[in-house]
Amino acid sequence: MSQCSKMRHSRNQWKETSKPGGKGERYERREKARMKAEHDQLTQALKASETRVRELAAPLSGLATRPQVDVVHLARQLFLEARISFRAVSRVLALLAWALGIQQVPCRQTLIKWVIRLPLVRIDAARPWRGLPLDPAPFATA
Repeated sequence: MSQCSKMRHSRNQWKETSKPGGKGERYERREKARMKAEHDQLTQALKASETRVRELAAPLSGLATRPQVDVVHLARQLFLEARISFRAVSRVLALLAWALGIQQVPCRQTLIKWVIRLPLVRIDAARPWRGLPLDPAPFATA
C-alpha cells in the first residue's frame, strides 16, 4: 500500500469510529437544549402564576390584618379587665389569632412591657396637669 492510500484508509477508519459517537452527542445536545427551554418556560409560568396568586390574595390579607395598636389594647383589656395572667393572655391571643387577623402572637414578656408602659405614659401625660385629678387607675378595684 502506498502512503497516500494508507492515509486515506486511516482517515476512513477514524471517520467510521467517530460518527456514532458524534451522533449520540448531537442528540444529547439537542435534548439538553429542549429540556432547558421547557424548564425555562415552566419557571416563567410558575412565577407568573405566583404573582397572580399574590395579587389576588393581597386584598384579602390586607383586610384581615389588625393594627398593632388594636392588639396592644386587646391584650391590656384582657389583663386589666378580665384579670388573667400574662401567660394566659398570650395563650388566648394565640387561640384567637386567626379570627382576629393577628399575624404574630405577642409573648408573655412583650405583654408585660406593654402593661408597664401604660402607667409610664399616664404619668408623663399627667405632668402638665398638676393639680387636676387623674382618670381612675386601671388597677382600681372599685
